[in-house]
Amino acid sequence: MKHSDRVTPDRKRPPAELPFGEDFQTILSLIGDGVVSTDQDGRIILFNRAAEDIFGYTMNEVLGCSIDTLIPTRFHDHHREDVRRFCSSEAPLRRSMGAGREVLGRRKDGRELAIEATLSRQMIGSQHIVTAVVRDVSDRKTLERQGQVVANEVAHRLRNTMAVVDSIVTLTARTAPSVAEFKETLLGRFAAISRTNDSLIRGSWTDASVRLLLETELAPYQDSEGKITLTGPDISIDGQVAVALALVLHELATNAAKYGALSTSAGLLRVDWQVSADAIPLFELIWEERGGPTVVAPTRRGFGSELIARSLGPHGGRAASTYAPQGLNCLIRLPFRSVNRPADDPVQ
Repeated sequence: MKHSDRVTPDRKRPPAELPFGEDFQTILSLIGDGVVSTDQDGRIILFNRAAEDIFGYTMNEVLGCSIDTLIPTRFHDHHREDVRRFCSSEAPLRRSMGAGREVLGRRKDGRELAIEATLSRQMIGSQHIVTAVVRDVSDRKTLERQGQVVANEVAHRLRNTMAVVDSIVTLTARTAPSVAEFKETLLGRFAAISRTNDSLIRGSWTDASVRLLLETELAPYQDSEGKITLTGPDISIDGQVAVALALVLHELATNAAKYGALSTSAGLLRVDWQVSADAIPLFELIWEERGGPTVVAPTRRGFGSELIARSLGPHGGRAASTYAPQGLNCLIRLPFRSVNRPADDPVQ
């Protein structure tokens, strides 16, 4: 809805005298759609109860006023020309406005609203009368726009997800020593994407809670109280970044379960995240393992490191790992623009 200053009806002129009896007025008051009739000078001569609800005027306020009272100022000239053509002898006696396009009306308080109207013209005596049956479709138009936004978001996310899938398949095939391991690794990574998309679907499709991503990914490994500690504010990150972060977390969790702190009963994992107070704020996540097997730094960059870099890179993020003997430390940093706002439904 658009807003402008409160509208004052123009000076009234006496409308055309037409034989509308009480029975006719009673019937009009029962109609759910607004009915507005004008004389050949464009002055309102009929205004039913539903029209009062739609436009905010009483019948007595608008009778004798120009129909321009109900139309945004910028459309006055266009509307007059439209009605002139409609009233020409070649034009059909009935036509629709707003079908397939948005037509705007103006309320008494200055707000604009989307309407659909069906026009008809009649000759009553010597008077050329135009009647509009009007329906407020503002709520429907809003829902249509919201639906289109969601459809565009889904299509965009699908394209991005397919690109991620293609990259995962290529990298996994390059490093897997056997078909069985290729299948197992691939399915695990696809599952991480699926879980994140499930979180997005349950939410707004636009962002996901960092805490929820971590709890979902680490749930299979939380076999004892205190084994995994999560500490950080309830913030949400952009949906595209959430998919990338989910892949990174899945990679870290898988490695921890195979070789690190999550592979032993004594192992502990702590994950902290925050938004830094730097001049250019950053989202920071620290993954810290303790109590697992002694860590030995790799001699070459493996697939996991490459996947993490590829996942974070397009979003301006990076990860730095420290292979301390007592356990792996990994610092993930992403620009603060990827962090939208506090989560709508915080996870305690």
